Amino acid sequence: MAAAAEAATVIMNEEELKRKQREKLKKLQATGGNPRPARSLFMFTLKNPFRKACINIVEWKTFEIIILLTIFANCIALAVFLPMPEEDSNNTNSSLESLEYIFLVIFTAECFLKIVAYGLVFHEGAYLRNCWNILDFVIVFMGLFTFALDTINKIAGVRPIPVPPSAPSAPSAAQTSRPEPAVRRKRRPVPMIPSLSREEHDETDSHV
Repeated sequence: MAAAAEAATVIMNEEELKRKQREKLKKLQATGGNPRPARSLFMFTLKNPFRKACINIVEWKTFEIIILLTIFANCIALAVFLPMPEEDSNNTNSSLESLEYIFLVIFTAECFLKIVAYGLVFHEGAYLRNCWNILDFVIVFMGLFTFALDTINKIAGVRPIPVPPSAPSAPSAAQTSRPEPAVRRKRRPVPMIPSLSREEHDETDSHV
């Protein structure tokens, strides 16, 4: 009797475990593999309409495809961009710099939607609990910080500090040995007055 009771208990435990596993699997499938916390950012519950909309957008397959295409386009833009010295640029670089703002808006929107949908860091499956999301968050933060800094500098009228010209190098031996232009210019012969030259010639003849 005791053995039969133990066997029945084991069977019930196995059935209970399988039932819990099935419920957990259904929950993961319903959330796209990301468990949803009861609250995100301490204010958005699962019944919040805005959070529901964020979850639907983030778990939408088309949204994932758009993000992947944006990442691919951003990589192409980085490969095409041609670095130039100081503040020089060309039409291609100017267009790519304008396109970079569009990429920043898309990645910022993705980051914000996922934080609202899954929470920031305190919950299981939160946004910053994923290594790839941490990388995305750092890139977005640096992009926004750079954009804010450039905007503040433009409003304040701060210009970049010009790079002072390098000190002139010491003149080479060829440069030091080269005479000045006035010296290098060939001297013209002084014209002689014919009358004076005849008188001098006569005086020399008389002495002889």
